[in-house]
Amino acid sequence: MLRLKLKFLLQNKQTRLMLLLTIVLSVLITTIALFSYSRYRQELDTELNTPNIELLQINLDVTNRAFRESDNKAVDASFHPDILNYIQANPVGTNYSAQVNQAQRYLKTLASDQDIYSIDIITLDQQHILSSQYGYRADWQQSPDNTWTSWIQQIKQKPLLIQRRWYGKSATDGQIELLSLARPIVSHEKVIGAVMINLDYDRFFSKFYVHLSNEQIVYDLDGHLIYPKLSASVPINEMDQVITELGVQPFAYVDIRGQDYMANQTFSDVTGWRLVSLVPMEQLLKHVKLARNMMLLLSLISIAIGCAAVYSYSYAAFRPLKRINKLLHPTDQQQPPHNLYDLEPAISKLIGDLHSTSFLAERSLPELRSKYIQDVLHQHIGLQELDTKWNYYFQDWESDLLVVTVISIDRYRAWTTSYSSEDQMLLKYALHNIMLEILDSHWRVVSINADKDYFTFLLQPKSAYSITWTDQWAIDMERCIQIVKEHLNVSISVGGGSSVDTIAQTPSSYTEAITALSYRLYNGYGRIQHMPQDHASATAFPLEQQVWIQEMVDRCEQADQQTALLWMDKGLNDIQEHSIIPKEAYKMLDQGVHSLLQWAQSHEHTLPIELANYYSGQLNTLTLEEIKTLLRTLITELVDEHMIYRVSREHLLVQDMKSYLSEHLHENIGLPDVAHHVQMSVSSVSAIFKEETGSTLYDYLTHLRMSRACQLLLDTELKISEIAGQVGYQNENSFIRTFRKHKATTPGKFREIHKSTNRHADPPNR
Repeated sequence: MLRLKLKFLLQNKQTRLMLLLTIVLSVLITTIALFSYSRYRQELDTELNTPNIELLQINLDVTNRAFRESDNKAVDASFHPDILNYIQANPVGTNYSAQVNQAQRYLKTLASDQDIYSIDIITLDQQHILSSQYGYRADWQQSPDNTWTSWIQQIKQKPLLIQRRWYGKSATDGQIELLSLARPIVSHEKVIGAVMINLDYDRFFSKFYVHLSNEQIVYDLDGHLIYPKLSASVPINEMDQVITELGVQPFAYVDIRGQDYMANQTFSDVTGWRLVSLVPMEQLLKHVKLARNMMLLLSLISIAIGCAAVYSYSYAAFRPLKRINKLLHPTDQQQPPHNLYDLEPAISKLIGDLHSTSFLAERSLPELRSKYIQDVLHQHIGLQELDTKWNYYFQDWESDLLVVTVISIDRYRAWTTSYSSEDQMLLKYALHNIMLEILDSHWRVVSINADKDYFTFLLQPKSAYSITWTDQWAIDMERCIQIVKEHLNVSISVGGGSSVDTIAQTPSSYTEAITALSYRLYNGYGRIQHMPQDHASATAFPLEQQVWIQEMVDRCEQADQQTALLWMDKGLNDIQEHSIIPKEAYKMLDQGVHSLLQWAQSHEHTLPIELANYYSGQLNTLTLEEIKTLLRTLITELVDEHMIYRVSREHLLVQDMKSYLSEHLHENIGLPDVAHHVQMSVSSVSAIFKEETGSTLYDYLTHLRMSRACQLLLDTELKISEIAGQVGYQNENSFIRTFRKHKATTPGKFREIHKSTNRHADPPNR
């Protein structure tokens, strides 16, 4: 509504003239007033600040010079041989008294300056003190001056301490007020003492230059008041507000109890002190403020008159529009026709909504395209929806010549073991971005969410090339392989499908790309994989030639390593000689590895590291030669271990023990019974069983009993006490405690939970 009012008002010449004159006059008067005031204040600030800053700088130089002289003496004393000999000497030594006297003579000489009240040498660990004034004290608490003891330990963290304090034993009252400067004494990189030079407070600040109309105040680094000694005309508690307003500015105007002051400040780079001066403004700005206020008042009056005139005119002009607007938005009345002005907010809202929707659609388009292509390639979408979404998502694409390309990481299992999961994600992200950047110059590209070891891309040429699209595709793919290898140190293989004319035909191109990629089995790594022309006539592995897997496993069982390797070589050579379809070959090789792993697991043999977590499809990124090497390593290690396994007397003995435990599970048997059965000592039986199985005989027996108890709980309706007896427990409570320890629940709850689960489970397919 406000926009409509402004638009309507500005269309009237009289209103525009009134607004223009009001604004111009108001701005002119205000500008002149502010400019005059600022210029006067600028000149006044310069005139007033210069002498005050110079006075502060003079006083700063006075304090810095005095503290530099005292600091130099403190540093000299901290390195003087007499001081170091004294502070490092043994108090019970024969020469200690002489060392104390020699050090005190040096201190008295050093303290001959009239500004220095005394010089003290403080031993931090032993709490001794040697003063140029009252001599040596073995305990600083017994010295006539010890108000410094509460803060002297800070010298270990700070190389310089400056404190205002009273001389004597009272921290709040005394006869003489001092400024104490302390420097550390270091030996072997450790602070062992301190040199403290005490300056007479009154004599020190008597050198200050003061002005009758100015207040000068000094604060230390911690905000403690250093000067003046007596109360100032400005209350000290009001100075906190002044310091806050000043901050780090060289000057500022502050208000203290209704009176204006000009505050100036400077900082000492020697002591860290803040020197502040306050100059009362009083009547200096009285006339200039009056002139400023009068001009501003005149400007406000002109603005008020102009606004009143505009408001009066607009009130009369907009009264009909308000009535119309009220009629356009009734609560329970029929809406009358709207005029053109009422269309603006509705149109603005519609445009805003459309802009937001378009922005969201544009941001979501890559994800929508990727999900759509994924559904198309896996045939999870109907024909009608396929065409509709293609026309909606791919308006900037042509309707012909689409190519599916699949890119796979070679030796994927070995690659994943070389990087953490986070690094794998980063490398895949970088690989994906490199592909998009290279392909974007010649192709329209849509990428699909990466599977474990490969990426899928749907490509379409952007324009006609001087060469065929197949040649351009080959050039770009070779470049991708080279750049990924160079920058990411990752070897990749590429498979491409034939071009298709419609999106509905892309699944066939995808199948061809996957098939072409599978010929990595024969062709090797880091290259474009092409599907042979005779692929359609290729056959699967003959059934009569698949017996090598069983023969290989049988020879491993017989510990005949040489024959097992010969059968393995025969099977893989047959695959290569017959040029078996890679998909079928990978399937057969996967079956061979699974057979060996199942055989090894049945004998509890240790698996090689690279096959410890084997999964179906792990071989799909390897060449035939590497698979042969992997199988040879697997057979060699397993047969070697199996040979030891077969001839192990301890193994046979442990198997006899396990059989005895299983047969007498219902009896109250233990380690002595097993030892008697195998006619060996209890300790020997325990050691052999532990070494062969990795667990104690008692743990194994308990595991057998709990497994048998679970079976009886699920398959029978026996009572808990009866089941306890059948698994060798004479006491029902003992059985329940053991069961709860191993299964984290009681036998009764175990039976109830599992039977309830079986009742609600879906019936098996018949």
